[in-house]
Amino acid sequence: MNAEMQPLFWRIRDAESNGTEIVSLLMPSNADGEPASEFPVDVSFQSRRSNRHAVDIRWSDDDSDLFLSLLDRISDDDDGEEEGITLDINDGVVQGIVQLVALARFKTPWPSDDIVGEDFITEREEFEIGDLVALNTRYGFVMAIVVGMDSIDMTCILLESIQDGEECLVPDHSVLIVNRAYALSPAFADSDTGEGAIIH
Repeated sequence: MNAEMQPLFWRIRDAESNGTEIVSLLMPSNADGEPASEFPVDVSFQSRRSNRHAVDIRWSDDDSDLFLSLLDRISDDDDGEEEGITLDINDGVVQGIVQLVALARFKTPWPSDDIVGEDFITEREEFEIGDLVALNTRYGFVMAIVVGMDSIDMTCILLESIQDGEECLVPDHSVLIVNRAYALSPAFADSDTGEGAIIH
C-alpha cells in the first residue's frame, strides 16, 4: 500500500440488522491488476441508515492526515524521503493505526464533563497527535492516545477503560474530547506503560 498515492475507502455494512454498522478498510483494485481487498478493523457504531446495502466512503483528508501523523510517530525512517511510503496492511502496527483512524472517524465522542478529575498544579507538557497521555479523571489516571487537538480541547482514544470499582463507566477504545488541562504525562497513568521496564 502506498500511503500517499493509493486511494483508500471505508466499507460500511449493516451488522445483523440491529442498527449497528461495522467498518472495514477497502483497498480498491489498482493499475497493476491487484484485486480489491477488504480488511476488518474491529470498529462498529450505531446508525439509523435505512439502506442495508454496503456503502463505500473514500477516506477524507482528515483520515489521511491522521493516518500519516500516527505513522510518522512510530516510524524509524529519518531519511526524509518524500517519494512515497510502502506499507504492509497485514502488519499489526499498520492495522492498529487504521483502527485508531476508524475510531476517530466513526465513533461519537463520550461527554467528559462528569468524569474529569480536579485540576491540580503540576508541570505541563506540550502534546502532539500520536502522543500517549494520562487523562486526569475522577476515577484515576487512564492511558489514552491523542488523535486530534485545537487550542482548547484534545481528542483522545482510550487505551483502557474508565472504571468505578468493578463498574465500567467508559470502555476502552472510546473517543473522548477533553480540555487540554486534563491531559498529563503518561507517567501519571495508573497502569504500567512499560516505559521503565528493563528488557533482558
